[in-house]
Amino acid sequence: MSTPRTDEERETAELLGQLKVAPSAAARERAFAKLQQEFQAQHAPAPTRRYARWAFAAAIAMAITAGWLLRDAKHDALVARAESISGSIEIRAKDSNPQALAEGGEISSGSILSTGDAGGVLLRVSPDLTVRLAAATQARFMAGDELELFQGQVFIDATPGTHTPLRVVTPYGTVTHLGTQYLVKLGMHGVEVAVREGRAQLASASVTSVAEAGRWVLHSDAGGAPVVGDLEPADPRFEWIGKLPSDFRLEGATLAGFLAWFQRETGLVPIYSPGLDAGQFAQVQLKGSIEDLEPLEALSYVLATADLAWHREGAKVVIEKRRAGTG
Repeated sequence: MSTPRTDEERETAELLGQLKVAPSAAARERAFAKLQQEFQAQHAPAPTRRYARWAFAAAIAMAITAGWLLRDAKHDALVARAESISGSIEIRAKDSNPQALAEGGEISSGSILSTGDAGGVLLRVSPDLTVRLAAATQARFMAGDELELFQGQVFIDATPGTHTPLRVVTPYGTVTHLGTQYLVKLGMHGVEVAVREGRAQLASASVTSVAEAGRWVLHSDAGGAPVVGDLEPADPRFEWIGKLPSDFRLEGATLAGFLAWFQRETGLVPIYSPGLDAGQFAQVQLKGSIEDLEPLEALSYVLATADLAWHREGAKVVIEKRRAGTG
């Protein structure tokens, strides 16, 4: 990577150098490029910026109309878009050959998605519903509210209080939810549902179970009573999710807004150490970009801009003043 030349690049380089979790070289390059684009945009003539904002808003309106709301009778319905991809993802639509799925790619009903052994994808079904496919997973969207899981595991994130129905159909039972975050893992001899937030129901031919937040339930193909147990918000079952974070626009957001996103992505609870004024820091306005950074990397970067650091205590992330000479 070339030596930073501008003030913005030097400042970003200093902050990135203080991260507790160092991002990859590629992520650092993309961060520099993103900040340079934003710097140039801020110094563009006012009429250009006004036109760009208008054009961007118009493009969003057109995309919403064309993508989320319209249905073309000659084609299968659009049910999701690829928001974040790790590794290689293959998509096979009806009556077509498999193709590589790229970020921003569209998924229509009936399409089969397959992730490689090191792949994964976050699919945006609606503003309040995402579905993440882990590595070695194969699934098919039958409709916008029905996913058929053939192998592997998926993580569903539905915003609480919104109407976001989804059925996850497996050979051993069907999973539905009520405003929640939960994982569905399909094994050779059964299906497990692990709930991080809210509630989820697993119904098979002989039994129906409801798992609450902090619990998991397993239905076996051998029948009999379901197996249940406890789990932590940051249980190892959820570790792979951090590699597929949902989009978050850092520029102009508050620290409180970022921490709310971080908690939802990781299950870790941010708290302030004694002596820090949580209310004061909560309204700090953020700048820059966390594109291509995983949540823990993003946390280190964002806190460094406010002269803060963090350490972990179990399922909590403790925010503290950064000590001189520490990274």
